[in-house]
Amino acid sequence: MSAAIPYPIRSPRWTLSYSGVDLTADISRMVVAITYGDYLSGLASEAEIEVEDRDRRWQGPWYPALGDQLSLAIGYAGEKLLPCGGFEVDEIELSGPPDTLRLRCLSAYITPALRTINSIGYENQSLMQIAATVAGKYGLTVVEAPSNPGGTFERVTQNQESDLGFLKRIANENGYDFTVRGSQLVFYTRSALEAAAPVYTIDRTQTTEFSFINRTRLIYQGAEVSYLNPYLKELVSQSASASGVPTGDRLKMVARCENGQQAALKAGAALHLHNMLYLRVAATLPGTTVLVAGNVVSLTGFGAMDGAYLIEAARHRLERRSGYQTAIEARRVSA
Repeated sequence: MSAAIPYPIRSPRWTLSYSGVDLTADISRMVVAITYGDYLSGLASEAEIEVEDRDRRWQGPWYPALGDQLSLAIGYAGEKLLPCGGFEVDEIELSGPPDTLRLRCLSAYITPALRTINSIGYENQSLMQIAATVAGKYGLTVVEAPSNPGGTFERVTQNQESDLGFLKRIANENGYDFTVRGSQLVFYTRSALEAAAPVYTIDRTQTTEFSFINRTRLIYQGAEVSYLNPYLKELVSQSASASGVPTGDRLKMVARCENGQQAALKAGAALHLHNMLYLRVAATLPGTTVLVAGNVVSLTGFGAMDGAYLIEAARHRLERRSGYQTAIEARRVSA
């Protein structure tokens, strides 16, 4: 009779610093669950700490303050932890019985000022120059994409938009996007992320649940952007096309452009933005620290749905009862 082969049991682990003080050992027995949400674009990363408070300590001397700073890392004991980053306490919820306190936190660098409505005009600047101006207001540094998108704009107007929303709009219109990572404003091209090699393979047998959505509504074979040429006094059009799309629909738009280059960029960007919805997946599996927004993973065991997928959102949850799980939302970038 052969001897049984021992398999090590991985033990979920987390560390939490609050206002610069490591509280991991002090509160480990109180923590019910820790959740970390990571997003590729559009949303700030977030964390939620849920603690039991039977002795009402958190309602008295330990009661936190809105705006307090904390940092979090999660993973498994004996392995490299996933650094989740720095956060600010944005919301406190007390419920009971039994008494439970929840701290809901947002990325420390997505400040209320970044979300405040502003109006301003930028003249003779590139996207990166505009980004650097905005970033400088908040002590952020810009990490540029490989190429300069769209050249120089004669004029770009921010009209009753937050700085965060304004940057996202003009980046998206030119085929780029950005995210705030710590103190950096990181610009990237979607095509560059999509072309990256998969960092992990998810087999069907690993998942506890999954859901795929494949659609043709609002999916386009081509896009056309028309703009008024002030010298010719007529509409001029630029177009872009997509391959491997099972539809003959075309997206037509009229937009403010200063030249044909900008119109072509906007056509390609709009087409790409719509066609990202073609095939998407949501899946849950045992906790995996490499599953973060911006990474490409390979899915196998799903037949026609197999392929490379770009993670757009990842939710890591460590719970006292159920252990460590990761849920992802991703879109296919190649078959």
